[in-house]
Amino acid sequence: MRIEVLDGFDEIGGNKIRVVNKKGDAFLLDFGLNFSKWGEFFEEFVNPRTGKIVHDLLKLKLIPRIDVYRRDLLEERFEDGVRYRFLFLSHGHADHVGFVGLVREDIPFLATSETLAILLVASNVGKHDIKSHLVGKRRKKAGEEEIKNGIREDLFVDAKERLRRSICTLGTKVSSSEKNILPLFGGADGGWCEFGKWFEERKRDFEVKNLKDLWEDEVLVEHVYHSVIGAAGIAVRVDGYWVAYTGDFRMGPENKEEEEYWLKVLGEKRLELSKRSTRFFDAIKDRRPLVLIVEGTRVTRGENTNVTEKDVYENSMKVFRNSKKLIIVDFPVRHLERLFTLLRVCMENGRILVLMPKDYAYLRGVETLEPLWRLSEEEREYIRVYHPGKLEYTGLERDALLEAKENGILIGPEEINERPERYAISAGYFDFPHILDLDENVLNGSAYIHSTSEAYTEEQEIDTRRLIRWLKYFNIHPYGLKVEGDHVIFTKDFHASGHVSPTELENILNNVRPDYILPVHTQDRFWFVQRWGDTVLKERVVVL
Repeated sequence: MRIEVLDGFDEIGGNKIRVVNKKGDAFLLDFGLNFSKWGEFFEEFVNPRTGKIVHDLLKLKLIPRIDVYRRDLLEERFEDGVRYRFLFLSHGHADHVGFVGLVREDIPFLATSETLAILLVASNVGKHDIKSHLVGKRRKKAGEEEIKNGIREDLFVDAKERLRRSICTLGTKVSSSEKNILPLFGGADGGWCEFGKWFEERKRDFEVKNLKDLWEDEVLVEHVYHSVIGAAGIAVRVDGYWVAYTGDFRMGPENKEEEEYWLKVLGEKRLELSKRSTRFFDAIKDRRPLVLIVEGTRVTRGENTNVTEKDVYENSMKVFRNSKKLIIVDFPVRHLERLFTLLRVCMENGRILVLMPKDYAYLRGVETLEPLWRLSEEEREYIRVYHPGKLEYTGLERDALLEAKENGILIGPEEINERPERYAISAGYFDFPHILDLDENVLNGSAYIHSTSEAYTEEQEIDTRRLIRWLKYFNIHPYGLKVEGDHVIFTKDFHASGHVSPTELENILNNVRPDYILPVHTQDRFWFVQRWGDTVLKERVVVL
């Protein structure tokens, strides 16, 4: 077999891995966007041309030169002698799935139903982004009419017909044996109002495959615990040996006492979620993998302290109990587990959690496709949707807003201004213009909880400094970050990392004991070599 790390080798993010058996059959593990490489050429107002996107990305070496790209985006063929059987999508973060929209529609995507929901909602909230959308309009070479109107003949333009993509989805309550494969959109019945109709209409965009059709040998897919719901790891039998890939993961409670706390405070669903990584590693340990392709994000960053969702809950409870003013909570839209944590905090303190329409769309999308995450009737009583001052809404954001209006849970700034102590509003950095509708005396002295990751890039640091100016202008007290001189310090009291700690990772690898370890998503390969020596694979391309 041949294992090739096409991207994500000795760096964090952009995972693209190819595994080829001796017959020339291959599968891909993720197809992510490498933010550090992307930032060398592009930024918000400089992007690849939509009509030549694959051409541009290939020329800048931002995607690998392999024969996986849509024929309606690139006519050139790369004869690599490989038959691509499937692309496994470990989870819905862009550094793992940011380029999936460029991949040929006849290469099946293998993912959990939760990841599918997140990607579908993401592609229909906000602006169109062909590089990451699962489905959409097919492209065509500029025709006679376009050329007559000045379009260059080598460009690709939108056609009327839509793509129809092959996909295999896995539900949350099951393992990945064939009998447990769930049909696409086989989850909830649409839930509140008509939101589920959009997902029903998407059925025509997909051709559903069975797992046994993707690979001639055994395939195991199990959920893992990460900072986005739906994350999974995979093990595939290749040429008689097991090859396993973790994707990104973290671990849950460490002992019975912590498990009892999670069960009592966060609930059974959340406790089960936190055990997913343990179950994955138990499953692959039994298979004695020849190669374990494993992430090592935090060994690079030197973080060995563990802030868990339990800590986020307890620290947030302290802020809520001590505040008589409005509370603003900032957390990643796709991190729905954090939404459930903060919703529980709101319920315990008699506050309503107010979501932006796009946040509500993610919540509704996941529970429509995966009934495990449907809110209880009691939880729904503590959810409202904010009516922001926008002239245009697109796709599911519009549907979410209209559904909220029909159900009587849409509120505007007037209700919050009247009784701000009753609400906690979800507003990230890009949502802050919407708080300008709130009275200054409501914002003055209110609390802001930074429940998301720290700034890792120069652009993110600039955004954070700008956010601090907003907070200072309205005298909003920040939690989770502070300013010392010219530096912004992220205290991490309100954010649990989505990645395993070095100590936990060392214990896992010593327990699983693969024949070979292939570190990805890390900048410190030496950390692995120090502990496991020649067991660690040190090249991008390995033949075994």
